[in-house]
Amino acid sequence: MLSGSRASHWFVPRFSTFVFRSLVAAMALIALGAASLRAQSVAPADGDLRAEADVLFKHLLVKPNDLDAAFRFSEIETKLGDYEAAIGALERMLFYNPNLPRVKLELGLLYFRLHSYEMARSYLNAAIESADTPQDVRDQVAKFLAAIDRGLSDNQFALFAQIGMRHQSNANAGPDSQVVRALGQDAVLSSQFKRTPDWNAFGIVTLHHFYDFENQRGDGWETDVISYYARQFKVTRLDLGLIELATGPRLALGTGTGMSIHPYVLGNYVTLGDRPYLGTLGAGASVRFQLPFGVTLDPGVEYRNRDYRNSKDYENATQQDGHQIIGFVTGSGPLPLLAGLSWQGRISYTKDTASYRPYAYDDFTAEFALPYSFNAPAFARTDRSWTVAPFVGFSFTPYDQPDPVVDPSITRLDHQWRAGATLDMTFFQNFGFALQVQYLRTMSTVTNYRTRDLIVSGGPTIRF
Repeated sequence: MLSGSRASHWFVPRFSTFVFRSLVAAMALIALGAASLRAQSVAPADGDLRAEADVLFKHLLVKPNDLDAAFRFSEIETKLGDYEAAIGALERMLFYNPNLPRVKLELGLLYFRLHSYEMARSYLNAAIESADTPQDVRDQVAKFLAAIDRGLSDNQFALFAQIGMRHQSNANAGPDSQVVRALGQDAVLSSQFKRTPDWNAFGIVTLHHFYDFENQRGDGWETDVISYYARQFKVTRLDLGLIELATGPRLALGTGTGMSIHPYVLGNYVTLGDRPYLGTLGAGASVRFQLPFGVTLDPGVEYRNRDYRNSKDYENATQQDGHQIIGFVTGSGPLPLLAGLSWQGRISYTKDTASYRPYAYDDFTAEFALPYSFNAPAFARTDRSWTVAPFVGFSFTPYDQPDPVVDPSITRLDHQWRAGATLDMTFFQNFGFALQVQYLRTMSTVTNYRTRDLIVSGGPTIRF
């Protein structure tokens, strides 16, 4: 049998890697996959829309009071991300017919997207001046006026919280087979570390705060906090707690460019089995680009110094002490193939050093999601959309050198695939329910790290 002390040599790094990849996968995202998708299918659609917009523009030069053509032109330009052209078309419509509440609503929404909040407010208020304004228009106006109040506030907060239950078919990331490698020989894995299904109860709270410097450039101070705790029903040595803080200024690069830079410092504290496990200090910086067609890209780099703590269950955790350098690009944008459909993506490269060299590795990760927002069914009694988001991800992780405790002749190389979907539902005001299903499959040159896991989780949510 492989003893607990020997098993921890391979279990600790595998489990910690599994945990943090799972947390990052919850935010799963890549720009590269999206660019490929746009090249294959979206670009022709954009070309068709642009051609139609050009025809409508020429038509409106001859017949500027054709309101149907003007509204269609505005709709196309909005899809293409040219909000200024869309605004011009809608404002011309009001010149010929000032009593169009839905047009005023659309103008308010477009100015809102451009962060011109006072203009947005004036059009939104005008949209509900008439006594016969439809109720759905009034409901939308109320929602965006509240958002404008938040946007004009010096202190802007956004909070999300969820509690729930999660089931994993392989909660401890145990290998597929009980025959593993130890000191270069086949060995039978201790029952303590074999593949174990389990339930846990979890809670997560994320808080985003932005303090506006009020210099008309959009500069401010941005802070993000995430806290998480999961209590296992059976394998209590895997009870996981995390709190992380990242804070720093966000500074506009030029006026009206949509570009900004966000340098920040960060720190976190992690417990495992309700004992101190990891502390991290670091810093990073990202640059935000607002591109045509509503695309946002955030490339960045981050440095983390990781300090582990040994405990009864994790006797060799400090062998993972080291530095971590991460380069990444995240992105998002709408997909005009279908109203409400968008893409989100992330690609990253991680260089991780360790005091025990066999635990050092490089990691290449790509993740991609397709969120689709749609009107909530009538029984939900909410004007907020529901969102379903299928996602996929892949990681390629070569380690620096063989681990003689496991097998001195084989250098570990992992490939992990993951796929799943989330469903985010709102039922009343800010309250809702979220579900997620995810499947992970890890293939490795070392049998100890070949795993699979089916994860199902869900619970009530609240957001402000």
